[in-house]
Amino acid sequence: MHISAPFLYRAVGQLACFAALALVALSASAQTSWNKDAGLVLVGKVVTMNDAGDVLPNARVWLAGGKIMAIARAGEALPDGAKDAPVVDSKGVIYPGIIDLHNHPEYAIYPLMPIQRKYRDRYEWRWYDDIYNKRITFPQEVLTRAHYLDLGLEIGRYGEYKALAGGTTSLQGGRVNLAYSKEECLVRNIENSPVESRVAASRVDMGRSAKEWSAMQTERSKGPLVVHLAEGPSPRMALEFGAMKDSNLIGPELIAIHGVGLTEPQLQELATVGAKLVWSPLSNFMLYGQTANVAAAKRAGLSISLAPDWAPSGSKSSLGELKVADLVNKHALNGLFSERELVEMVTRKPADAMGWGQRLGQITEGYLADVVVVDDRHADPYRNLINTIEDNIQLVAVRGEPLYGDAALLKTTRGSDDAETVATFARAKRTKAMTPNCPATSLPPMTVAETKARIQQGLKFDAAQLAAKLTPEQLGKDFATCSLPVPATGASATPADAKRLLACRFGLPFEKTRLSPLTTNEDSEFFSRLMKNRNLPKYLKALPSYYRQ
Repeated sequence: MHISAPFLYRAVGQLACFAALALVALSASAQTSWNKDAGLVLVGKVVTMNDAGDVLPNARVWLAGGKIMAIARAGEALPDGAKDAPVVDSKGVIYPGIIDLHNHPEYAIYPLMPIQRKYRDRYEWRWYDDIYNKRITFPQEVLTRAHYLDLGLEIGRYGEYKALAGGTTSLQGGRVNLAYSKEECLVRNIENSPVESRVAASRVDMGRSAKEWSAMQTERSKGPLVVHLAEGPSPRMALEFGAMKDSNLIGPELIAIHGVGLTEPQLQELATVGAKLVWSPLSNFMLYGQTANVAAAKRAGLSISLAPDWAPSGSKSSLGELKVADLVNKHALNGLFSERELVEMVTRKPADAMGWGQRLGQITEGYLADVVVVDDRHADPYRNLINTIEDNIQLVAVRGEPLYGDAALLKTTRGSDDAETVATFARAKRTKAMTPNCPATSLPPMTVAETKARIQQGLKFDAAQLAAKLTPEQLGKDFATCSLPVPATGASATPADAKRLLACRFGLPFEKTRLSPLTTNEDSEFFSRLMKNRNLPKYLKALPSYYRQ
């Protein structure tokens, strides 16, 4: 694009000025409020993830109106419309936002489980393990149900906070019937985000009734069908494939999560019909001691995305799962995947799987403005993202709006003081901030600190707190279930009543549970618990080395 010399000189002057300001917060008087129409200009090394594999050193990307409006290579100028946008020279690397196609954000509050055995499939631990129920299932019911502690909004929001802290801009697994995911607020939730007219439906279990199989057929007609398939190595997991096939659900709309128990012919068939696979190696190893046959999947030409599963048995984000995949690739797959292919698994591949390939997954003019900016620490841009940890994230923008990153940089880009400090990395001398509220939605204002405090209080399962929430009707139902004498009609619950209810219905409190921190280096228990897992291959013992900087 050609522009007049005076404008070019003004742009260069603005660039120099704002580059210096990127390192410090501007005074409130010098700033203007965030303006989505003017947007933001980011300067850095741009990893486009396009077909040509273009990597643009010292380029500028103008984000405005929720889109990537223009990209200027070194020496080129941006359109006149960018002149009012704040310009930030990151001296870092700019990537498309990470798309996480396998998560359970409402369980992001829990620490890694101390897994003591190797399971054959997901049914063993989810349905028949009493310890798992007391550690996860029952606490979650008490925390989230409206007639108990009613913290579903806080817990869902915390899952989105953790996603942002890992550079994630789109997230799978949010239940569309819950308030936090009904309206697009922070990250995109793939089950309701209007990226395309067809939206995804997600399922953990399948086919427990004819009604469910019918519902899956309907869901498939409306968009991608994201299904946990063959999670575990037991023979009955491979039978799930047959059940899906008999129900005419094996096709291009299918995004199969896990696939640990799928045979090579089944993987070939998935590839033939245009289905996709989501690989979650850390969780697979922790629970089952093995993961999907991604070598066979690649030979078959099956599209593979990478995602972390969930907090109780996986990485905190796809950024962490990249390191697990890197170790598997080096030690078990003999470098089968290139470093670019690994990065594609968290950017382009999930975008394509969702049918979003013309809107997200690349930094291209006209695409939606979801980006992550990280430190430039390695000459190879793909290795750079693989080695990136949460500490290195400078900025995360969703829909073009900066929502998370280095505190000073977030203040500069937003032009206001509406960001909240959420983490401090003493070793790196960096403070992270987030803008947790969504004024364009009906969701109530809630700081990150308030969210964390409410959840941590809930995790204490305080009988007095529960008693204040219980209605006489619910207390009567629960006491009847427990075969306890039902309180007199209309009697309010006492702390003693709530304590008996927690013990008889849920076996709670079971153990002291600390809220899982947002980032890996904040979590003092993460690696100590992980390294005690006997199901991990020995080479994954090197995982902590990525986090030592």
